[in-house]
Amino acid sequence: MTDRADTYADRPCYGELVAVVLTGAVHVLSELWLSATISRLFNAGASIVFLAYVVWRVRRTEGVLRAWGMRRDNLRPALLAQMGFTVVGALALVGVGAVWGSLRVPATFWLTLALYPVWSVAQQFALQNLVARNLAGVVRNPVALAVSASALFAASHYPEVELVLLTVVAGVFFTLIYRRFPNLWAVGIAHAILGSLAVHLVLEQDPGAAILQFLTGRL
Repeated sequence: MTDRADTYADRPCYGELVAVVLTGAVHVLSELWLSATISRLFNAGASIVFLAYVVWRVRRTEGVLRAWGMRRDNLRPALLAQMGFTVVGALALVGVGAVWGSLRVPATFWLTLALYPVWSVAQQFALQNLVARNLAGVVRNPVALAVSASALFAASHYPEVELVLLTVVAGVFFTLIYRRFPNLWAVGIAHAILGSLAVHLVLEQDPGAAILQFLTGRL
């Protein structure tokens, strides 16, 4: 049975904030001091724990899915708002790619774009619900909240400085728009588009090729 005290899905949960910040800190320290392999193993274990927690919250807290932005009623305005920023961001990334000579993207870009929403929705869930929503209990100004939450979240991408900066900038706009139109699917799609462009045009990586190589090696 759902406890009456746990039916308030919108209230801050500072334990979630502390947990996600500590997880990000351990991820960075394990990668810097130990190895990338250990960091990945830690991330996998942490993901399982957070997934179990999400299932527990859904079962225990009435209305939490809607509070987390997992809804359809505001999808259209949320998507339109997020796409406005996405177009500007995409043009900026294409401009960077043109200057750096990395404008040509491989065919595997489309594989990255197709699979990225799985990761981007999870990341936006962490940013918007575990960080920003709970931080809003102490940071009242919307811009200050967006900057603070994005900076905390971006710090987990260290030592990839370019990725940290991209995450901060995009995170601020994603969060400001999400606070106005709280829809996780819309912000996840926007993140997937810009993230796919960023990894190819700015970071000059090809995760789609790595995924394809892994899959063909298994077949």
